[in-house]
Amino acid sequence: YGERRKILGGVDLKANILSMVKEELQGMVAAHIPDERGIDWDLDSLIADVSAILPLPPALNTNALSQLKRKEIEDKFIEQAEALYEEREKELGSDNMRVLERLVMLRTIDNLWIEHLTNMEDMRQDVGLYAMGRQRDPLVIYKNEGYKQFQSLLSTIQHDVVHTIYHVSIVKREVPRQAPSPMAQVAAGGKSRKRLKVGGKKVGRNDPCPCGSGKKYKYCCGR
Repeated sequence: YGERRKILGGVDLKANILSMVKEELQGMVAAHIPDERGIDWDLDSLIADVSAILPLPPALNTNALSQLKRKEIEDKFIEQAEALYEEREKELGSDNMRVLERLVMLRTIDNLWIEHLTNMEDMRQDVGLYAMGRQRDPLVIYKNEGYKQFQSLLSTIQHDVVHTIYHVSIVKREVPRQAPSPMAQVAAGGKSRKRLKVGGKKVGRNDPCPCGSGKKYKYCCGR
């Protein structure tokens, strides 16, 4: 939970998330544009994958991208991602954007960390049986597989954060105001001449005050 403590401690999540976005986009470009010759380019799938992260302007279409080099395409996507991020921050406000970043990171890490611990426990049990059958040190196997699992966890965290941050926002819900009690109404409206009602009947000016002071109503809350 080292990353969780950093988040709660106020680490610069904006820089971290934008770095994640950049790496994710670079990975997509590399997967769909394996060379500079344009022979094996799959721009339709590339645009579909990038659009799952953030909305793309109509100008970044298949025809336009086919005229660019691989590095130029990569730069275009990163430029769009950074510009849209700044636009969202301007709309939400810096403080709200920082809150949104923390919420997305914490929710993603918490959910995946629980899943990771469950997988590690399952693997610990399986490793023992596997090591016995292959006559290998179970601790070595567990460490190696644990490292792979942790790297997979980090990759999944990045993927989920990047695919979430552009699609969520903050909705503030107002707490419904409760109607004030009769005594509070009396206290707040001391200048009002409206007669207090108790049990559906108006309190007479010479009746004992309902607040329990022992005084007559006209000398207490009925002033």
